[in-house]
Amino acid sequence: MRFSVWSGCIIAALSIGSLPDNDSLSAAEKSNAAEPSQPLKLLLKEMPKPRYNTPVPSLVTGRVVVQSPGKTSGVSGVSVSDSYSVVKTDSRGTYSLKPDPRAVFINVTRPAGYDVQGNWYQPLAQEVNFELQPSSEDENEFVFIHVTDTHVSSNPRSLQGLSRFVREVNGLTPPPRFVVNSGDLLNLHKALLGTPGQGHAAFRNYVGIMNHLSIPHYNVAGDHTDSCYRLDEFPRGDPRCAKPLYWEYLGPNFFSFEYGKIHFVSVDYGYHLGQRKLKVNGRLLDYPTLQVQPMHIKWLQQDLQQRSPGTFGVTTSEHDLVEYCPGFHQIAEQHDVRLQLVGDDHIVTHKTSPVPYRTGGALAGCWWNPKANQLCPDLSPQGYLIYHVSGEQMDCFYKGLGQRIAIVSHRYGAPLTGQEKIQAHLVQPRSGESLEFSVNGEDWQPMQEIGKPFYRTLYSATVDTRGLPEGVMTFQVRSTATDEVRKGTLVVMNGESPSPATKGAELTFTVGSKITNAKTQRTPRGTVSVVWNGEVVGQIQPQTPQTYSFPIPGSNLKAANLLEFQFSEEDDGMSLNSPLLTVQGNRVYDPRDAAIKEIRTGHWGQGAADWGGFLVGTSAQLEESPFQRKQNEFCFVLTETK
Repeated sequence: MRFSVWSGCIIAALSIGSLPDNDSLSAAEKSNAAEPSQPLKLLLKEMPKPRYNTPVPSLVTGRVVVQSPGKTSGVSGVSVSDSYSVVKTDSRGTYSLKPDPRAVFINVTRPAGYDVQGNWYQPLAQEVNFELQPSSEDENEFVFIHVTDTHVSSNPRSLQGLSRFVREVNGLTPPPRFVVNSGDLLNLHKALLGTPGQGHAAFRNYVGIMNHLSIPHYNVAGDHTDSCYRLDEFPRGDPRCAKPLYWEYLGPNFFSFEYGKIHFVSVDYGYHLGQRKLKVNGRLLDYPTLQVQPMHIKWLQQDLQQRSPGTFGVTTSEHDLVEYCPGFHQIAEQHDVRLQLVGDDHIVTHKTSPVPYRTGGALAGCWWNPKANQLCPDLSPQGYLIYHVSGEQMDCFYKGLGQRIAIVSHRYGAPLTGQEKIQAHLVQPRSGESLEFSVNGEDWQPMQEIGKPFYRTLYSATVDTRGLPEGVMTFQVRSTATDEVRKGTLVVMNGESPSPATKGAELTFTVGSKITNAKTQRTPRGTVSVVWNGEVVGQIQPQTPQTYSFPIPGSNLKAANLLEFQFSEEDDGMSLNSPLLTVQGNRVYDPRDAAIKEIRTGHWGQGAADWGGFLVGTSAQLEESPFQRKQNEFCFVLTETK
């Protein structure tokens, strides 16, 4: 007799939605899949360029003014910068700045309540002026978009996906005020391989599509955005190395702007200093040094110190600046930085301390390999975050690209027992549109509307598992007005059905040892009880990294099995690899674990299947990464096969 684990379909919604490979869909089901849209025609604009061969002036002066009929007035208290130092305008709107010899631009920080007329940055000159105009929008309440990891190249899927994003954002009502992209705009090689022509093509594709946005977009230079262009003028060792293409298409790579009560700061932490070499495919390559350098730490402190009174800081960077910017924790405390908008990891997660951040998934998903089904390695769909700001309150939700429906309560593969409420939302609902659900794909029932948060309607459905078969359940949600359907994978666990296995099994996992690509290697502070279907089957010793093996008697095996961990210490936690149940020679994994392995191999190849693992417990120090997920319960579904 053989046994297998149901490993699940590949999900395509934030929590538990699933979507099979497109080739396996019926004609009707294919209409529910996100079809690629045609790329937008490139819309290119002439932007200010650095004056590479012009000496840096010893002093830059100018005014920041606002025009009214028959009158020009200076605007006081506006920050002006060369990305190395920051000065404020005086009561007449004038400023004087001694530029750093390495500076290439002068830029103005948009103050809340004003819009910059023309360009917000200009090439260095002895005199640089800026004009503002009072904004007509209410800045106390607004919406903005945080997108990240667009990874644009010549790949048609990247151009189609970015175009779809632009069309979606332009179609939101009311319109968002701006877009922030927190890094890896392009898919250039980190070691500056390729040609300048390839870099130009990638930037043209990105900017040419993003320029179709009806709102401004602000961008962070990431390590995949750097190029080999002008390496003769800015060689490795120069902190400006690899940045000229970014300058020519997008402007300064260190800047700030204000909107409402928020002072946004963009920080680039990638420098090509020739100090970090990695061996890749037998070649020793120069990779960027990922640490904000002293002159830009000084700039960051000045910029935050001179933010407008009553504003608080939000930084945008490719990754957590606590890790990549020396002293950032203290800077954040001193200057009221409340949130970091970050990317790079291609997951949707957040951290609350010491400086909170939120990672915005990845619009790319994995453009470059269709085997990943355009999912992120945490099973989130390719997508982006939508933020709603009211005064100092910030709320957000993650939207899958091309998806209006998402199941937002239980995670993929979560256990269900008894009556459970499952929630879903519908983005920008149409007149008369609602959601309905099914647990068998045939009988559809209306979901109950339970709220109207910004941009969407929230629905709930009660599922009574006592009338459902033990094991994997597919929960489906669909619109009453369109063909969109989202599927979720859950595990019904009533404890009533015995396992088809007659003999015992063995549970194995490794705690805290060196697991490949596990960023967090942690053992528990206290003893941890290993609980299988409600019974303690063993103990994990405190502060002891090792591999554990526990026998599971046949009498404690069921069709659907639950593994839990009980910690003796509060706020404790640990890292472990994939828990494995071996039943009569068959290997059984948790459904979420199995699905993650499949997507991970699509991103990084077959060798990535067992990278990372899980973080278990309640400790705030457990930080998710592309290879480690937080999870406290694991399901093992046994089915008999012939």
